[in-house]
Amino acid sequence: MRFNRFTVRVLIMTIMVLSSVLFINSIIWAQKFDINDQQARLEYQESIPVTMWPDHIGGEPLSYEQWRAKAGADKPFVAGLLESVSNPQKADPDIFCIFVNYDLYPNIVSSIDTYMDDLAADGYDAKLFRTSGGTVENFRQFLVDEYNDGMVGFVLVGDFPVPWYETYCWESYTSFPIDLFYMDLDGVWEDLDSNGLYDSHTGDLGPEVWMGRLTASPMTLNGANEVDLLVNYFAKNHGYRTGEHFLYNRGLAYIDDDWAYWDSAWGAAVGMVYEDVTIVSEGAETIADDYENRLPQNFESILLCAHSWPNGHSFKVGEDWTGGDTYVSEVVYIDPKAHFYNMFACSNGRYVENDYMTGWYTFCDAHGLATIGSSKTGSMLYFEYFYGPFGAGATIGEAFMAWFETIASWGFPENDVCWFYGMNLCGDPTLRHLEPAPLEILSEDLNEAVFDEEYVDSVSVVGGMPPYAWSIIEGTLPDGLTLDGATGVVAGTCTSQGAFTFTIEARDSNVPYTADTSGYVISVNFLCGDVNNDSQINILDITFLINYLYKDGPEPPVMTAADTDASGAINLLDITALIAYLYKGGAELICI
Repeated sequence: MRFNRFTVRVLIMTIMVLSSVLFINSIIWAQKFDINDQQARLEYQESIPVTMWPDHIGGEPLSYEQWRAKAGADKPFVAGLLESVSNPQKADPDIFCIFVNYDLYPNIVSSIDTYMDDLAADGYDAKLFRTSGGTVENFRQFLVDEYNDGMVGFVLVGDFPVPWYETYCWESYTSFPIDLFYMDLDGVWEDLDSNGLYDSHTGDLGPEVWMGRLTASPMTLNGANEVDLLVNYFAKNHGYRTGEHFLYNRGLAYIDDDWAYWDSAWGAAVGMVYEDVTIVSEGAETIADDYENRLPQNFESILLCAHSWPNGHSFKVGEDWTGGDTYVSEVVYIDPKAHFYNMFACSNGRYVENDYMTGWYTFCDAHGLATIGSSKTGSMLYFEYFYGPFGAGATIGEAFMAWFETIASWGFPENDVCWFYGMNLCGDPTLRHLEPAPLEILSEDLNEAVFDEEYVDSVSVVGGMPPYAWSIIEGTLPDGLTLDGATGVVAGTCTSQGAFTFTIEARDSNVPYTADTSGYVISVNFLCGDVNNDSQINILDITFLINYLYKDGPEPPVMTAADTDASGAINLLDITALIAYLYKGGAELICI
């Protein structure tokens, strides 16, 4: 296996992150036994119930023969480079390849163009290929050539040749699609019985490249079609990359009864990415209705551990199947509010099946960007080797590859083959866990106000995650003004004069929230000599002051404005000062 720059970088990040997490969480299994002891790992893995296809659901997975009949005979392999985009500001960029199905490409050109620009902005050299036909061997050899030319990762957009593997797991024959075939480019894959399915994997077993797939053709619910789903996906993808599509910075670990014993360890792995992790694992609580109610609750990432089949999940209460079922149609209707999913769930990632679960988690309307799942029974274990790199800044494809590298380093004994072969990533593998920039108040000061006149100003912010909330945490606003907690607008009519000092705090809606504070002074001014407060100085002010002093007239609205000689008292001298100022070229009025 060739160790590229990414491999070394991810290993360093993983060691750093794991060391801190393993110190904090003493129950993570890696601390309980030597992770490099095959017998110890086997005992650990055998202690964990295997994900299964629930008996009460019935049915069987699509067989290789059924898929082969539907896919038809292999056609000649065609592959052509359409475009290459690079970022000239990066001296040694990684090369990422986009492979688009030949017939699909003309319908999504604009989306792919935007995606290419996004990749270049992220520092990749992006190469776009349009391909059709061929066998899995044809396509793998093409990947080998690109890898030798510097490719570190790729994505498949549309339908491509599907590699299949067959083996016996837990005393049962199983056959399934295997994306590891396209990730491990220097291993030896053989079909010993010549039936079209690989059954032997030897040599260097680890992956050389990371990948994701955007396989939308099997999606049929609600009249879905491949083109619309992909166009919408790339729009979501672009929104996330450009900071317009953030979700709360928190994760959900939803762990059904059979795996509740490991809830703290597996939840701690999710915590390597998120400060805020909700762990749900109580037997009577982990049921279909509760899981469905949590899907819209704004978690950026969800780890689900539940027995499943390609089109749903089943939940247990104790040993009984009484927790209900969540069907793919219900997930599509809910339109979950999460970006990243890890499905510890039997066959959820079986992308040859119509309306497969990892596909719909990724292609739902408003959210969904990438989902890890398995094309058979078994799923991810040793979660820390995935969440560690992902939380340290690796892309989801890099983190998935780092996890697979760790598993492969143990040599893929039979139990590991049964647990981990068939794992795949549905979505863009170049996506990272992103957080909005911390909220920052931009407004340095607020305008002065005039007594008894309408006032409007606002405190503006950048960063964080809207909606925002504003509040006064120290001091007071001038009488008559209020702060709108939802908009940051300060408005009203001032009913007192003077200088008012206060501090405003702005918070965002992230979990945990970010906040900023800023202190302000609003001076409520008045016009010296404007005794009647009509914003003018004229004979009416003299008349108003005479009436007040000698005819029991009303008090001046702003008493200070009537003290025109700054003596501290209002009397005949103030009338004299006004007359001199208005009609005799007298001195400027002075009010304190």
